Amino acid sequence: MQQYLLNLQSLGLPKNRIEELARKDDGDNGEVRELMTYRARINGEPANALAHPAAVADPHLRPLTGKFAFGFDLDGKPSGFEDPETHQKGVDNQLYRALGCIRSMRGSLQSRPTFWAWAWGQTLDSMPAWMVTIKGQDLSKDGDVSVTFDRSLDHVRLNIDGSPKSDASYRIDPDPRSHHVYQGTLKNGVVTVGSNEDLRLVKNFLTDPELMLHKAHFRIHMKPDGSVDGFMGGYQPWRDLYFGFAAGGPGTEFCIIGDVPGIYYLLKKHADGDPDPKTGQNTTISATYYFEAVPAFVVAGDKVASSN
Repeated sequence: MQQYLLNLQSLGLPKNRIEELARKDDGDNGEVRELMTYRARINGEPANALAHPAAVADPHLRPLTGKFAFGFDLDGKPSGFEDPETHQKGVDNQLYRALGCIRSMRGSLQSRPTFWAWAWGQTLDSMPAWMVTIKGQDLSKDGDVSVTFDRSLDHVRLNIDGSPKSDASYRIDPDPRSHHVYQGTLKNGVVTVGSNEDLRLVKNFLTDPELMLHKAHFRIHMKPDGSVDGFMGGYQPWRDLYFGFAAGGPGTEFCIIGDVPGIYYLLKKHADGDPDPKTGQNTTISATYYFEAVPAFVVAGDKVASSN
């Protein structure tokens, strides 16, 4: 609500009117929400702010200024974060820098951020599973491995608490858009992949239509029980992300995110990859995602292989 009151100033409302709206606020002030929904201005007329973020005054939300972030050195330059796990420097994770000061986007490896936890809860019953298969000569020893990503035709099998169920079977979706094979290295139980190839997995329209990462990198920890966790990173089209944040409408902005056009400006300012040849505006932003996977069986035709 505090950010909304600041936004009212940018609309030119007099101080006494803003104070009146603040006094009336009960956490769900319909009048304020209506003003915020249509705070964009096109030819001087109100317009939907989430659909037209560039027509909204930049609220100048603060980016994160910390030193550490999980991720990968995608550009070979020394500037960037330091990974707290590997202590690699020059880590590129501008998505974290852009969104790290937004409370609902902050979390830890033990506790999911509010927005992404909400998104997972909304999609887990309807979105097909993603599968990662790791193959090598002997996965108990260091050596070369292949890492395959696929999308399933089946939804995620769930335990009673909503967590993914181990040892379920999933059919591979034959759509080639979500099939990728990478070459990597296994050392001390950790698989690393650094590539100049893309990762593309069809997703959903609640958060973003697909997960697209240019120069896909992975760090995967293999565990004795067959489960894995790790990180995937690369350059992600930031407008895809904005679509997901805005598609939830005013309710998502008011209840979860706070200021969607403000996120538009943060993403645009901190985007650091794939500049548009005409405008020079970067079209992608470096990003890293933490993921977890449980043991499963991948079914392709009449062949069954153990996977995660």
